[in-house]
Amino acid sequence: MFKSLIKRTPLIIVYLLVLATLGYPTEELESAKKKQYKVGIVYMGGKSFTQTVEGFKAGMRNLGYKDGKNIVYEIVNTSGSKEKIADSVSEVIKKNVHVIYTVTTPVTKEAKRLTEAKPVPIVFSLVADPVGSKLVKSIKEPGGNLTGVTNQAIELTEKRLEMLKRISPDLKKVMWIYDPNLDVSVKSAEHARSVCKRMGIGYVEKKAGNQDELLNVISSIRKSDADGILHVVNALLVANNKILIDKAKKEKIPYFATDAEIVEEGALANYGPNFYDIGKQSARLVDKVLMGAKPGTIPVEAPDRYDFIINLKTAKAIDIKIPENVLSMATRVIK
Repeated sequence: MFKSLIKRTPLIIVYLLVLATLGYPTEELESAKKKQYKVGIVYMGGKSFTQTVEGFKAGMRNLGYKDGKNIVYEIVNTSGSKEKIADSVSEVIKKNVHVIYTVTTPVTKEAKRLTEAKPVPIVFSLVADPVGSKLVKSIKEPGGNLTGVTNQAIELTEKRLEMLKRISPDLKKVMWIYDPNLDVSVKSAEHARSVCKRMGIGYVEKKAGNQDELLNVISSIRKSDADGILHVVNALLVANNKILIDKAKKEKIPYFATDAEIVEEGALANYGPNFYDIGKQSARLVDKVLMGAKPGTIPVEAPDRYDFIINLKTAKAIDIKIPENVLSMATRVIK
């Protein structure tokens, strides 16, 4: 029997290694899940970003984390204000959290800056250009104390403009609002310009660097300004999007947005990742960090899927008839 066991030992070892590779829980991992972890969450408010946070918490529940038992969340909402971000991040750092979950580029940049002296693991989501924003060294090897999920918002600009043109074939001029104080928003606007020139579409740019400026810009919009509104990277705008949605409806301007939540609130359409799903996807990365992985060794992920959503209620309200061939392309139609 002993000789038989010796002969089988290599096979047993190989089997155990395969199980470990496939991610079967070890006693050590099981024990780790029984500890209580503290996760800080900082976001800028608004329905879209709130959905991202809800998706994240749902993803954590699916992974076995129960709020108040083996995980505690320290959540801070800046209520659409960029000026409150630094204080909000500092607040969660003081709570001695194990990981900070950040939503958007502005929040993530502040979190990185404030953890340089004393690194705290950071997992981000809805960061359009993590390398260009100097948050990570590369997508495959982020380095430092960050990793996360990018929403690829800049790369999707051309696709969004193409779909807006399909919805509104007479589109001659498009408008967008960007944040001049945020590098990635400026870069997104530059990319939108080049896409418009390539497609032969005119454009109008408006800029707003804070909440007050944004409200003034939105209130000044008139139907004669443009035939459509395109959303470029702008976390400040997403956090305050309901105001633009209402204004676009009032002026009867088609508004092509970034995510499902904005379309549900009344924008005409969107093409891109689902923010709730991105939250769930981010939870997998936080779980890896809590189980001992270093953020800088975990590759940055792209969204798992993309949606094309059309709001027919809004189309009717602004007197737009969506072509049947475009409706057939939608992954979801709100009636």
